[in-house]
Amino acid sequence: MQGFGTIINSILTLGLAMIVGFVCIKTGYITDEQKNGLSKIIVKVTLPLLIISSLTQLEFDHEKLVNSIYVLVISAIVVLLLFGIGSVTAKIGRMEKRMGAMHRCMMTFGNVVFMAFPLIQALYGAEGLLYATIYELANDLCLWTIGVYQVTGISKEKSSFFSNLKRLLNPGTIAFAVAFILMAVGFKFDGIIGEVIEGIGGTTTYLSMLFIGGTLARVDFKHIYKRVGLFVLTLLKMVIVPVILMFILKLFNIDETAAAVIILQAAMPVSTVLVVLGMEYGGDVDYCAEGVFISHIAGLALIPLVYYIMGLV
Repeated sequence: MQGFGTIINSILTLGLAMIVGFVCIKTGYITDEQKNGLSKIIVKVTLPLLIISSLTQLEFDHEKLVNSIYVLVISAIVVLLLFGIGSVTAKIGRMEKRMGAMHRCMMTFGNVVFMAFPLIQALYGAEGLLYATIYELANDLCLWTIGVYQVTGISKEKSSFFSNLKRLLNPGTIAFAVAFILMAVGFKFDGIIGEVIEGIGGTTTYLSMLFIGGTLARVDFKHIYKRVGLFVLTLLKMVIVPVILMFILKLFNIDETAAAVIILQAAMPVSTVLVVLGMEYGGDVDYCAEGVFISHIAGLALIPLVYYIMGLV
């Protein structure tokens, strides 16, 4: 495992970039429309190129194939475990329908792309990004099935199972499939084409943080300190569950990098996508948006803490 200084530098870098995005939106220097356009550039252009440029740098072997299968299976189990914990805590808290549905999703689905990919790539390089992308596949499969089912249960409007599954066919998953095939056959992008792909993909880190910062700028946090439940959710999701996972995964013969990526992905802040789903289907948007804000701000300290504990276990 790399030195603790690496993650501190990475978190500080990401945090400062988030502040820039926050200030730009708060001051009106960048509009919400421009911020949303930035999200599309990340999802449709820079992120797919980051995945392709990173994975094609790897030397594919039997060990990575086996590890990838392990990561996919374990990631799906972890996501379902988080959903189970969210269901239990929502019941204990006696949450009403709108809040309970959002709470279960918030506990389950983290910011496994915008926040996690840049951080994991900085810590574990291309191999770490490979496993992070596989975790995202498991996360998205559950998000667009179980997650959407939970949120649509709030209103009368329903999304069909197959229409939600179609969401899995997106630029990120297509890029992963292409990159995995290229990696398997040993193809690499050289020369100016390789430089362009790597250069554009490399902008994902800062663009993602600008987007997250801009998203947080729209949260009304005047009364956020009263949301005790959200602080409990953040601590449970981002520290307690990841620490438990450390001990569980330690019992199995899993590659150290693969295990570390799964743990860090599980420890990510609440997904910003849930705010959009909540708005569309009548969920408790305020509760969700405040959870996104608290977990991302707390994550600047909690993610390094989890990484530090991981080195001790």
